[in-house]
Amino acid sequence: MDKFKLNLKCKFIKLFFIVLLQIFVIKNSYSEQLKTKNSFLTANSITYHEDISLISADGDVEVINGIQVLKANKLTYDMDKDYILAEGNVSLNDKNNNMYFSETMELQGNLKKGVIKNFNSILSDGSSLSARIIIKDDENGDRLEKIIYTRCKRCEEDSNKPPIWQIRALKSDRKPEKGIIEYENVLLDVYGIPILYVPYISHTDPSKKVSSGLLSPKFKNNTTFGLSYSQPYYFSLSKYKDLTLTPTMTSNEGPIIESHYRSLRTKGSSMIKTSFTRGSHTNIDGKESNKFRGHIDIKVAERINKNWVTGINATRASDFSYMQRYKMGNESNIHLTQRAYISGSNKDFYAKIEGMYFQPLDAYKSNRNVPLILPNIEMLWHKNYDNGIMRKISINSSIISKSDASNVQKLSLNSSWSKNKISSIGYVLKSSLYGRADIYRNKKTDNSKVIGKLGTHNIFRALPKFETMLSFPVIKYYKNNSILIEPIVQGILAPKGGNPDTIHNLDSIDFELSDYNLFSSNRFTGIDRIEEGSRINLGVKSTFNFNELGNLHSIIGRSWSPLNPQSEFISGTGLNKKLSNVVGNIMYDYKDFLSLGYHFRRDGLNFRSQRDTLNLEVLTKPLMAVIDYTMIRDDSISSQNMISEQAHISLTWDITDNWKSNISQSRDLRNTNWGNAIHSAGYLEFKNECIIIRLEASRKHQNLIDIPDTNEYSISFNLVGF
Repeated sequence: MDKFKLNLKCKFIKLFFIVLLQIFVIKNSYSEQLKTKNSFLTANSITYHEDISLISADGDVEVINGIQVLKANKLTYDMDKDYILAEGNVSLNDKNNNMYFSETMELQGNLKKGVIKNFNSILSDGSSLSARIIIKDDENGDRLEKIIYTRCKRCEEDSNKPPIWQIRALKSDRKPEKGIIEYENVLLDVYGIPILYVPYISHTDPSKKVSSGLLSPKFKNNTTFGLSYSQPYYFSLSKYKDLTLTPTMTSNEGPIIESHYRSLRTKGSSMIKTSFTRGSHTNIDGKESNKFRGHIDIKVAERINKNWVTGINATRASDFSYMQRYKMGNESNIHLTQRAYISGSNKDFYAKIEGMYFQPLDAYKSNRNVPLILPNIEMLWHKNYDNGIMRKISINSSIISKSDASNVQKLSLNSSWSKNKISSIGYVLKSSLYGRADIYRNKKTDNSKVIGKLGTHNIFRALPKFETMLSFPVIKYYKNNSILIEPIVQGILAPKGGNPDTIHNLDSIDFELSDYNLFSSNRFTGIDRIEEGSRINLGVKSTFNFNELGNLHSIIGRSWSPLNPQSEFISGTGLNKKLSNVVGNIMYDYKDFLSLGYHFRRDGLNFRSQRDTLNLEVLTKPLMAVIDYTMIRDDSISSQNMISEQAHISLTWDITDNWKSNISQSRDLRNTNWGNAIHSAGYLEFKNECIIIRLEASRKHQNLIDIPDTNEYSISFNLVGF
């Protein structure tokens, strides 16, 4: 009897678990999970058919395999064949973050291989791709048939409206080893109208950051070169190396070849630009000839250890006019520099050893007057002490040679001690003591174009100097506004006679008195000349903070020499008189709407303008205006024009979110009220998520030797993501 009751109890327990399985497993359990050998499966219901090794899932099916996610209404998984059939609103997010959508997908269990028919997809870069069928293989590449690809977004108001551009192709292969997607028998549609057929085309795989391929072309019409077509090609040499080759075909002259190589290493980097052509050239005597022309620009840096770096920065051209005629560099450069260096630093020390040579871009300047600097040595030791004292010791040495037989050897030792003090009542006092000793050996010949005395000279120069600067800032608050006034007085004690003509002036020709260096103890840029004699520099700084009405900053000041003033040629500054010119600035900014900067230098007696610089920026959506104006009446560099007055105006109009335009012009205002145009330019640009089109026009209004007055028109376009 007990045995019968026990059997009955066991049968009841089995029946109870079978009912539970029917209710919660086979009959729509709210959520079920199953982990297979490859994936993690969840669904509203999961059924395991043990006799045929099949798993079926219904309702909100989701398969997670690593970072890949498959979703569907229904799924069947054959465990023996490792085969998945997903049906109903199927989506697959692969390892490259590409999204595929279809009604059915046949996939391998790891989701890396399979067949998808009649699908649409959104690739990782936002572009759209659809095809009749894709044979998916993440390792060896995908194969597609009857493809439509575009980067353009569909119109939200009318999804049937064709995009700006799309490509249609019969076949396509994704080649992961090359990082590209190739297309065969391709049609390019613009607004749904086929405009171009090509048998083959390719673009970068969106899953790859870098790959080789064609870049956007550029078409130009230039009065010098005629019609031209530039087609750059990008070579991805490795993860840290690339090369861009740009051949340009012209109708009036020969082809132009440009290259741009870049390399990044663990301890350094390289950048090499080159160009060459066989084109026409006009000499200074007016004779024309065809010859090989080109340039090279090298920038290489290598870190020796954590403190020392060595490198080369060198640009060289075949002739004086090549860079400007072919637009291979900055058109304002007056020379090209070739420089090799080694430099190092630590907490309190800095050193640099370099060699330099130059190529003049002036047709009338001979290479005989170009200096070779080898070596140029700079060393600096500095130390900050706890008591507020700062010590600096520097050494400068160089050997300068020219083809005209003139040369300079010089060594300069400088030392300084300075101390800052802020008193309890608010004044700031900075005192400095300088000591300098120079040794020169100069040689000047009859053919030398050097400022200094003829012959060979050995010179020693010792120069002590003491300076102190006192400022007393006073601030006043009024409601939410503030006013800061800071009077500044600087006194400098130094001897006269530090600039004998036996020291040839090679590095201190450029001299300027401005609001930037009003309180500098030596305003010469090099070491061949010094600002000699005792003097007092006076000035007032002010800052007005008006909060909602903006901020105003200004400075005004001048220099006073109570004894004999500076004897060196420094025309236009007033420093050759007891009272110098008055210099200053006025800077005003109002939120992000208005920015105004005015810098001036005016005669100390009649307040006549010697130099004025005005910069005005006005930003009012959708317009932005920029005005730059410069007037130089007496330039301190005697070799340049003594009078210069120029203005540059630029207007930019953001027409819509996609359209943008700009016009600009530079003018020489010396001869007439409105002057003569120097350079004019303008562009019209359309830009959205899938295409950039830019139309440009420019004119250079100057006729120079081998650089004629030129009109140029160009169009460039970029199919984004292609």
